[in-house]
Amino acid sequence: MGEGVPRVQYLQYVVFGLVTGTILLLGTVGFSMIRRVDNFLNIAHGQMVALGAYLGYLFYAMIGLPLVVASVLAIASTAVLGWASHRIVFNPIRGHGPLYLLFTSVGLAYVIHGSLEAIFGTRPKAFILPEPRFFSIAGEPLVSTVEIFIIVVAIVSAVALHLFLTRTRAGMAVRAMSSEYDLARVRGINTSRVAALVWILASGLAGLAGILMGIQGTVYTDMGWAIILVILSAAVLGGLGSIYGVMVGAMLIGLSMDLSVIWLPPAYRSAVAFMVIMLVLVVRPQGIFGGVSRG
Repeated sequence: MGEGVPRVQYLQYVVFGLVTGTILLLGTVGFSMIRRVDNFLNIAHGQMVALGAYLGYLFYAMIGLPLVVASVLAIASTAVLGWASHRIVFNPIRGHGPLYLLFTSVGLAYVIHGSLEAIFGTRPKAFILPEPRFFSIAGEPLVSTVEIFIIVVAIVSAVALHLFLTRTRAGMAVRAMSSEYDLARVRGINTSRVAALVWILASGLAGLAGILMGIQGTVYTDMGWAIILVILSAAVLGGLGSIYGVMVGAMLIGLSMDLSVIWLPPAYRSAVAFMVIMLVLVVRPQGIFGGVSRG
């Protein structure tokens, strides 16, 4: 299938992979932060991505707010709902262990999914954006202004998160709690406050990922189930204990999925993500960066 593909088209697939990878990065890093702080796999995180997409659609396409304003409101709303789920759903059962939290997150995922279907219906939605401008090489369109916007927003968000984690007291508290929960508590870090902050940040990033997914394509009710499988792939590939590792893992998965279309039918994109994981984990079971995780 790759025979006879023009060189410009290879570059197009690289651009598609960068777009997919940067969106996946935003969703995966939030998932990894919750995993490190609360020590469980939050399956409902994928539905936070879908929730962000639908809230963005609500504020932009249905209410008619400017895209930037709609996006900020959607991200803030998703962050608040993520914090509420932590406070109301997960915190009361935290002492029962990761398995209870995992099953609860699956149940919450179904609740959010069903609520989105009940409110918005099952038909796909679309952000109606102005016609984008394309930049071409040899007369072939290479990248659009929408794709550049998505990549830039995702990279700026990742850099901002890095600066927050490394340059602020709250960020260093998050890192300390992620590495050694009991030691952080002994040293006087308010672990409940830090955990709440992590849920706000993770859910806000998930909401942003959902908005960018909606801008890139369509908003549909099963997008949360689809994205959580790929998020899990990127998190395992990068190393569940490493926030920066999952960033690299997300980019690798995104590029692998879209470059595979050169040789394989598009229906196999998701399968490629799991093939990459299996190949890497045979050599390095802890993932590429293999950070140490609690528990």
